[in-house]
Amino acid sequence: MSNVQVRNIPDELHEQLRERAAAQGDTISDYVLGLIRSDLRLPSRRQWINGVLELPKLDLGHDEILAALDEGRRERDERIGR
Repeated sequence: MSNVQVRNIPDELHEQLRERAAAQGDTISDYVLGLIRSDLRLPSRRQWINGVLELPKLDLGHDEILAALDEGRRERDERIGR
């Protein structure tokens, strides 16, 4: 197993980490390791952009976009009982 050391953490940031870890019943190391695991489950910014660029292009006009937004809002309002 490898180690990572982070230097020059401002006192305020270290205190926030300590408080968050304690609130979860974790050590700072376990808390930070959890943050790293969470972050690495997500695509990188570059991967996300590349994925968006691979989506099919839609040729929609202004009116079609506004109509789709209105329909989505109507469906949402019906679901939540507005």
